[in-house]
Amino acid sequence: MVDHKDIELAQVKVIKTALRKGRKYDNLAKNYGDYLKKLRAEKNPNDYIKTIAVKMFPNEEAYTLRLENYRKRYADNDLCASLEELYKLYYQIAKEENRERSDDEIEQMLKAMAI
Repeated sequence: MVDHKDIELAQVKVIKTALRKGRKYDNLAKNYGDYLKKLRAEKNPNDYIKTIAVKMFPNEEAYTLRLENYRKRYADNDLCASLEELYKLYYQIAKEENRERSDDEIEQMLKAMAI
């Protein structure tokens, strides 16, 4: 299961790759640095990344569209690959959060609620 540490590592990889590419990508590195600071400041980082993932990728079409846009915008293979890796993690989280729960999961949740 993907957690906030996986997202942090992927964000750091995007930042390092962008900085390595030179001034042209400094703004991209700064933006992802800001995202990383926000994640690290959260009291519940795993809940935060779940919320972000669901907002970003309510469905597979949103995921596919984002990747297509990045492939067009960033022809550089290293940078595009690091971005794809990050968003693949977010998409895995979104899929898990958006899926229907099984009857067993529902029963466990009801027991936890003492219903």
